Order: sequence, then C-alpha cells, then structure tokens
Amino acid sequence: MLASWLLLVLDFEATCDNKTSVLPKEEIEIIEFPTILYDIKNELVQATFHQYVRPTIHPNLTQFCTDLTGIQQATVDAAQPFPVVWESFQEFLRNHDITTQPDDACFLTCGDWDLKTMLPAQLRLSGLRDASASPAAPAKPFDRWINIKNSYRRLYGLKYPKGMQGMLNHANMDLEGRHHSGIDDCKNILRLVRKMRTDGWSPQDEVPSR
Repeated sequence: MLASWLLLVLDFEATCDNKTSVLPKEEIEIIEFPTILYDIKNELVQATFHQYVRPTIHPNLTQFCTDLTGIQQATVDAAQPFPVVWESFQEFLRNHDITTQPDDACFLTCGDWDLKTMLPAQLRLSGLRDASASPAAPAKPFDRWINIKNSYRRLYGLKYPKGMQGMLNHANMDLEGRHHSGIDDCKNILRLVRKMRTDGWSPQDEVPSR
C-alpha cells in the first residue's frame, strides 16, 4: 500500500478549431499532457508531469487553437509524438508506484471528456489500442476518475455543476495563469481541491467503484 492516497489532477489540451470541416472531431489530438500528483494525507504536491505533444494527423495548429490555449506552433513542433509522451507518463506512474497499486490513487478531472473521450480516442489514433476495443474497459488506473464539477456541486449544494471558471468565481478565487493552458488549469483545479478539503470534502468517498 502507498504511504498516502493520491489524486492525479489531469487536464488535457487538444487540437481544435471552430469549424469541423477543418478539423473533424474524430481527428482531434492531445497537444498538452499535464498531471499533478497530490498527496491527500499530507496535503502536498508530490510530483508534476508536464509535456507537450506533437500532433501527427493535423500537425499545424489552427489560429483558433493557439488563441484558445496559448500553445505555439514551435512548441508542438519541438515536442515528441503521443506514443513517446505516453510511455514517459507510464514511467512517471511506475516511479510513483501507481501502476502496481492503482487502488491507492485516482484521477481527478474537470468533466469526463479527458479520460472518457479524449484518451481512448488518442490511443486508437496512435495505434496504441485496437480500434474495436471497448472504451468502457480501460486499464487501471485510467478506468475511474472523480469529476470535480459534480463533487463541487454536491459539496456546496448547487443546483447545477459549474465549469472551472464558475467554480473559481463561486469560491471567490481569481484565475491564476491562463485558462485552457493545461498545466495552469491543473493548478487552478488543485486550488479548488484544497478549498474543498478545508470545507470537509473527502475524495476517497467519491471514487467510482470498479
């Protein structure tokens, strides 16, 4: 058993455009892969993984994407393709004993898109997963996550879930960094986690069952 229980705060950024004719949804690729490993018992950041990813199907970012995320073409041009970054992330998980003890850790995301939709799609696009594989049965620890939107709504008795900016506004917190920068979003999500913890939230109680 790990010495503490860990949250993996994750927020992908991906290629995008405001016109589906330019970038079909089924060809969207991850371009930023950040994760903050947070020790719940000791309330501290244990490690951070952050790499940009070079898209291969549509290697040139749209202006819309750059304006939204702040990610520059030169940044992704200098990055590794997804299979290399994916292996680096697996090594990160192994180094922190998460692959061998996945029950002592859980991802936390702002919505379900990152792990329910984007990661399975990217694995198929990169040839790391059979196209016929069921998205409902990913390997541990990628098979479950806490959606902070739902947790925040329940904790504070809100009628509807809010996005990250809405939760920050509700918590009287200013946005730090840039919205839609994956690593900045992870840091802001973690700020919300810390506030929720001071208000009595126990993430272990909200981990989906396998």
